[in-house]
Amino acid sequence: MRLLPLLPLLACTGSADSQTRHAKTPRAPADTDTDSDTDADTDADADTDTDTDPWSGDDNTVNPVEGIDVSHWNGDIDWHRVAADGIVFAISKCTESDYYTDDTFPSSYAGARGEGIIFGGYHFASPDESSGAEQATFFVENGGDWQPDGLTMPGVLDIEYNPYGDTCYNLSKSQMEDWVADFSDTYTALTGRAPAIYTNADWWNTCVGDSAMPGVNPLWVAYWGSGTPTLPTGWTTYDLWQYSSEGSVDGVSGGLDVNRFPGTMHDLRMFANDTE
Repeated sequence: MRLLPLLPLLACTGSADSQTRHAKTPRAPADTDTDSDTDADTDADADTDTDTDPWSGDDNTVNPVEGIDVSHWNGDIDWHRVAADGIVFAISKCTESDYYTDDTFPSSYAGARGEGIIFGGYHFASPDESSGAEQATFFVENGGDWQPDGLTMPGVLDIEYNPYGDTCYNLSKSQMEDWVADFSDTYTALTGRAPAIYTNADWWNTCVGDSAMPGVNPLWVAYWGSGTPTLPTGWTTYDLWQYSSEGSVDGVSGGLDVNRFPGTMHDLRMFANDTE
């Protein structure tokens, strides 16, 4: 998931979808200025300092770090309590297919970012309804954009079991790979960042199989079993792990999807910024 501009984000308001909900790490921009400031170079003067890491003050005593993913199914969220409970990143449903926008996305964006939580959005794919390019464009135009600010997660393509019909959306493996590549290529062209892919080993291996995606796209793996996550074919590591769908976090009522990033807060910010 790219979500930074408030106006595009506010476009994520819409109607009803399926009860499927799901939805990836930041890099600090090199600052080549030479004055005495210690933050990222945002002023217009002839700077002269050599700082390169505006997030060097991150608390890196915790590894891995915890996050959540949410949608309108989670109801009202108290983001202050969420942050106080140790959640450092969140991913919220933004769009589905080429027509649906989640009406809780803007409030989640504002609430999470207001508490300093690194935030992103995900798009629930419907490969049997329109092209990957059309859906990627719809996602970006409605809040799924990305910014290299260390606060915005890359946009996520949530591609998994079809809640409405055929498991693989009536597409062959090669057709599905082409659809995912079409989405990924379009999102990358529009934002400058390859989208993360949220999926699980069973669905991916059944409906996509071998592909070039693992060499291009960060992986957000859904694995609710014990031990090390089972990864889809081609990936040798993951960037995010959704380890339960029944987590408990202060500020969110009921069970919810909980996730881990395998690193420190600083590593996460570098991943989000695409500078790791």
